[in-house]
Amino acid sequence: MSGLSQVPVKYMSDILVDTNVMVYCFDRKFDLRNLLDGFLQSKFTVFTLAKCIKELSSIKRNDVEKFFSSFGIKILDFDDGKTTDDTILNKCSSDGYILFTEDKALIKRAKAIGVKTVSFAGKTLKFS
Repeated sequence: MSGLSQVPVKYMSDILVDTNVMVYCFDRKFDLRNLLDGFLQSKFTVFTLAKCIKELSSIKRNDVEKFFSSFGIKILDFDDGKTTDDTILNKCSSDGYILFTEDKALIKRAKAIGVKTVSFAGKTLKFS
């Protein structure tokens, strides 16, 4: 897992992964499931939106899409007709997903509406 340490969180939930985390993990060869398993001390399920998969295709990162399909990430085909970020926030807010993103503006917006987030903090994960 490339020397990444974890700060355990005692919280059981579903994780909604943003496009940038998938690219980040792929580029750094991080195993997303193992990473989260070490961070969360309970069962969890990892999801992403079909919109995020489309973003991967649009930025020509089909390699990432194939890589993450091997982790058993569930794809939510949810589209409210808004931007990807707005759709992510709506889904997290309405269904209680924890948002895993590296997008600082999205983290700020999520916190403002009470959505819990996970992000990288150096060589650890940060839960807020």
